[in-house]
Amino acid sequence: MNSAYRSIVSCILILQVVMMPAFSITAVAAPPFDSLGSPVPVLPHSAGTAGGATAIPYSYQSGNYFTDTAGNILMNVNVWGNVERPGQVTVPEGADITTLISLAGGPTDDANIKKIRVNRAYPDENGKMSYLINLEKYAKQGDRSMLIALQPNDTIIIPRDRAIDFDFATILGILGVAISIYTVAED
Repeated sequence: MNSAYRSIVSCILILQVVMMPAFSITAVAAPPFDSLGSPVPVLPHSAGTAGGATAIPYSYQSGNYFTDTAGNILMNVNVWGNVERPGQVTVPEGADITTLISLAGGPTDDANIKKIRVNRAYPDENGKMSYLINLEKYAKQGDRSMLIALQPNDTIIIPRDRAIDFDFATILGILGVAISIYTVAED
């Protein structure tokens, strides 16, 4: 085989490695802490001064919960992955995953709502640390039977739907593998 052909194969393989990362990670900032080491509550992305309203200040309670000035019990949870605004979100006590995803701006177009993972910071009353939730049944039929109440510091991971991830880099990668197999078989 000539050297020009080998150079092309090498370039394709390099492009395949560079252009096809296994996954991407969205950085999530750690919650701020006061001088005593206690977490300082963070406003959710959706909080603020919409429509001329003043944002409600938060006051710290004890443990993993805190209250707003109206006495509502709140907690922080983390949402990673394919939502419009991933990060730490403040939700009311007893909120479920649909409330959290709504506060995070909703799922993106390429979110896989069949495989949402809820990872607990601490075991729940059932001793479980992780749940796999399929929200498609809820989205299509309104079936809330699989929805669980969130706990403080839960991390919810919404993966990308791999079925629609067939882009230029994927085609280039398949082409690179095919050329490599052909090259090896030809020798």
